[in-house]
Amino acid sequence: MKKITLLFLASFLFPQVSDNAYLTTESSAMVGSNVAGFGSSNSIFNNPASLSDLEDIQLSTGGGNLYGFSWLPSYYFSINAPIPVLGNISFGLQQLKTKSGSATLSTEQTLSMGHGFNLQKDKNSQLSFGAVANYVQWELGQSAGVSGDGSGDTSIDLGIVSSVTIDVGIIAALRDKYRCGVYIKNINSGAVGSGMTRTVLPRRLNAGITYLPISDLSTSISMERLLGYSDIQTKGGLQYSPNSMINLMMGVQANPNRFGIGAKFKFINQTLTFGLLTHPVLPITHQLSLDLSF
Repeated sequence: MKKITLLFLASFLFPQVSDNAYLTTESSAMVGSNVAGFGSSNSIFNNPASLSDLEDIQLSTGGGNLYGFSWLPSYYFSINAPIPVLGNISFGLQQLKTKSGSATLSTEQTLSMGHGFNLQKDKNSQLSFGAVANYVQWELGQSAGVSGDGSGDTSIDLGIVSSVTIDVGIIAALRDKYRCGVYIKNINSGAVGSGMTRTVLPRRLNAGITYLPISDLSTSISMERLLGYSDIQTKGGLQYSPNSMINLMMGVQANPNRFGIGAKFKFINQTLTFGLLTHPVLPITHQLSLDLSF
């Protein structure tokens, strides 16, 4: 009974098809406040404009069980490559499953291709733009059938729906100390279904600033709103590097109140990142990721 109740609650927290603003380990640790942050291997998921900061090939993979529930596994993968003159190209894949025992009730997959480049860059300032094309697919499992668990000949395949969405981002930077970023998800209002069942996928606006008082410390603040809704989430985060091998992260959010914390451990061309994110009702989400640079 407890699991059924939690599954019912999670269906409201992650309406199909869902939009997880805390997808990556870094985003969880900073509660999604890094919209104006420097480019990383996960820029395709946070703000594609920051892809223009990358100078080498980067690969990242990570994930975890949402709220610690084994029946809500979430994973992601990305690879970024700089291309002379054109800018940086990135490919990403994210997946979220909803399970009940051995049965998979729902599988959400998004395949992304992004491009980030500088519109202008000189010694003092930088203006970058990025865009991401997403192929979103939502696959449903079998119906309950007579047996009630999806087994037997009476259950039917509930099918697959898909859509294409476009995300865009822009970042303006001054003297590598002040950065302002804007990210719009699903700017084209991509939807699934047709007619009376047509549902527009989540559309989100995130705007924020990042300030670096010293090279080893960055502070960020952002405001996020689901387009079509009036509620605004305010987020703040910081990153501090006590040495070249460790990077500490933390973040707080209002409406609802959430807290994130994490750390990066760097070993030559490898980075191991751990992050956790609280929730006012559900248990803590733990995430782990591995980044490689070449």
